[in-house]
Amino acid sequence: MSRDVILPSPFRVLAYDSIDSTNEEAKRLARAEVEDGAVVWALRQTAGKGRRGRSWQSEAGNLYCSLLLRPECHARRALQLSFVAALAMAETVSAVLPKGAFVHCKWPNDVLIEGRKVSGILLESQAVALGGMDWLVIGAGLNIVHFPDDVEYPATSLLAEGAKGLSPETMLESFTRRFLAIMVTWKNMGFEPVRRAWLGRAAGIGKEITVRLERETFTGIFKTLDKDGALILLLPDGSEKRITAGDIFVPLVSIFDHREQQERRKTRKARDLRENRGIWHVTGD
Repeated sequence: MSRDVILPSPFRVLAYDSIDSTNEEAKRLARAEVEDGAVVWALRQTAGKGRRGRSWQSEAGNLYCSLLLRPECHARRALQLSFVAALAMAETVSAVLPKGAFVHCKWPNDVLIEGRKVSGILLESQAVALGGMDWLVIGAGLNIVHFPDDVEYPATSLLAEGAKGLSPETMLESFTRRFLAIMVTWKNMGFEPVRRAWLGRAAGIGKEITVRLERETFTGIFKTLDKDGALILLLPDGSEKRITAGDIFVPLVSIFDHREQQERRKTRKARDLRENRGIWHVTGD
């Protein structure tokens, strides 16, 4: 490793030059009863994976990390932390890009720059009796230098989008600071402020999208997220479908409506200031 990494308490880093998968190591630690807050970080992965078992290209120079958490709540609520992680990564990305770059969150847990995927997040967990959760692992990958060009959804990197002088260490520090700040808001105030902030960055909100499930595909209007984080899709026949897992595909034209995005951000900022809620403060930038 090139230098020490300083993470906010209670996070503590376990650093590797190379590992099979940061998520797999975090799960091994979880089963070994390691306490909440361990962060597995590797310069490269030899068997990285994304959602639904897809392989994740893991060349040195990008960020690969996994957070081990032990949420003391119902499993359904704990899974809302995927939105906390996506927001934290989106804010981390926005902070280092040239002014004016548009960063979106693609449901359920990807981060896009101008419609191209720069980060993916993978949640794995082990539940206990009565709907509780023993542990939750949140894996995050961020394309800093490299990005794949042979994937179904177009990808990019921070370097390709004009960010300079970045390292996996600095991005890990920034991501964990933001994750902690938003998680504290989530713990104290519930999912609603996180939900509002995520919708403010949502790719395809109010537009036609395609949702691909394991055995079905639906096309409709991305209406909103419900109170638990499920996607509400307005179907052509006027009915609504609640979707809790799947891949969505958003036409690029619906992502790049900059004027609409700017107006939505202004409205959200004014509302948050008026209500004095849903605002998290991040130090260290």
